[in-house]
Amino acid sequence: MRAGFVLRREGSTKLKVPAEIRRSAFYNPKMELCRDVDIACLAAFLRTAPKKERRYADALAGTGVRGVRAANELGVAAEINDLSVEAYTLINENIRLNGLEGLARAHNKDANVFLSEHRYEIVDLDPFGSPVPFLDSACRSVTELLLVTATDTAPLCGAHPAGPRKYEAIPLKTEYHREMGTRILLGAVIRRLAAHEKAATPLLAYARRHFVRLVLKIERGARRADAALRRLGFVAHCFGCGNRRPFSCEDLLESEVERRCDHCGGGMKIAGPLYLGSIRDETFCNEALRALDGLELGMRRQVEKILKTSRDELDIPFYYEHHALCKRLKITPLPLEAVLEALRAAGFSASKTVFSDTGFKTDASIEKINEVLRRSVT
Repeated sequence: MRAGFVLRREGSTKLKVPAEIRRSAFYNPKMELCRDVDIACLAAFLRTAPKKERRYADALAGTGVRGVRAANELGVAAEINDLSVEAYTLINENIRLNGLEGLARAHNKDANVFLSEHRYEIVDLDPFGSPVPFLDSACRSVTELLLVTATDTAPLCGAHPAGPRKYEAIPLKTEYHREMGTRILLGAVIRRLAAHEKAATPLLAYARRHFVRLVLKIERGARRADAALRRLGFVAHCFGCGNRRPFSCEDLLESEVERRCDHCGGGMKIAGPLYLGSIRDETFCNEALRALDGLELGMRRQVEKILKTSRDELDIPFYYEHHALCKRLKITPLPLEAVLEALRAAGFSASKTVFSDTGFKTDASIEKINEVLRRSVT
């Protein structure tokens, strides 16, 4: 082993990686959970899609961990690319380390060039920062499944003013900023796909502290692309009382959006455009859960939690932070399960959210939520 490198194991795959984080051959051990989720999702996709050979293209591979794992653990033909010569060398070494010479191949090209040269059934875009510089090439190349990561969460979530410039959308810094950032990224990807007459159906979308991850089924056709665009819209948010509501692009264009809060009378701030549709597919999540039985994953329990929570989550484009609501009401927070039970007992739908361990989704208005919370602590 060369100095400065270590051997690691993810899933059933052996990896040679830098001992310290470096940009020239990037490997982030904190992303193992994301990669384990990806393996479960890829396994589910391959089991449910028509039988044929599929190529997995990892355009910004770093040490090649995603592509090498896909080839080693799922038998997918992997094309693994990075512009860095050091990364390209490591990718080749990791291919040999796992005996994948006939199944995986390394490339040393600019990511946009790599994606523009061929069409790939599965495209994985996992950049250091924003995926925007590579989105057009990825959307042109992909034919069946697109996976996208964004680690520039500050612009997506409203903590940095670059959001409109990068993603052509205005975010708001709310307590549900993780979901807002995820939906803004989804909107950007869907608009870019539509330019190539392609449509995306989210199979899974979630966020953690430093990244957003999308798993999208891709279909061709102008009508499908138009239908996907119609699922874009906006969210109006009142920073005075926490009230929020979604509305469509047509509502905004026809000036049918009420700019005053119907709960407290305050002004509403508007975020978007962003994706308002469902961000997970229940059948796909169940298939990914079933696929776990045949996989060796170091983060299996956490993967199962993400898949189950996503599967059971209500299709509402925002969530409520239990602790933030209780702080505003000056009451002591209850266990989250007690809040969900109280909302259901009051006749509303309620669920946990994949975006926060203390968040919940419900079809109750902010006024009814406050009533239920006050009543539950008395």
